This record gives sequence, C-alpha cells and structure tokens, in this order.
Amino acid sequence: MKLLSMDGALLRRRILRLNVVAGLLVAIVAVVLSVTGEYSNLADREAAESVFNLIALGGVLYAAFAWMFCVMSKPFWFPVSDKNKT
Repeated sequence: MKLLSMDGALLRRRILRLNVVAGLLVAIVAVVLSVTGEYSNLADREAAESVFNLIALGGVLYAAFAWMFCVMSKPFWFPVSDKNKT
C-alpha cells in the first residue's frame, strides 16, 4: 500500500469509522424490530425473529471487520512525519 496524503488518510479513516457506525446501527435496528414486533401468530414471530437475528449478527460482524481494518491498516496510510522518523 502506498502512503496517502494526510487529507486522504483522514478521509479514509472517517469512511471506515462511518462503516463501523453503520454496522452497529443496522444491528440496533434489527434488535429493536425483533423486540417490538407484533405478530399474528407464533410461526410469523419465529420467522421474523430469525431473520432479524441474522441481520443483527451480520451488522455486528460488519462493524467488527470494518473496525479491525481501520485499526490494522492505519500505519500503512498515514504519512510519516519528521517527528516520528528514527
């Protein structure tokens, strides 16, 4: 990977952090919909809750992978300043 300019590195980090927030938002919405849902019968409830659980799990996994990518790739993007050179 090539080092980016400071503006490019900050933009990329901001985009990755927004992906983390988006994943967590999807998980929260799925959990809220699962808890507050009103269903006509038990079969509908079980079907909807299994889908909501899969969506919530996917959101959490997406947020975790985006966060790990943000943390692990940070040294490759940010330019080395004169203070950090040894």
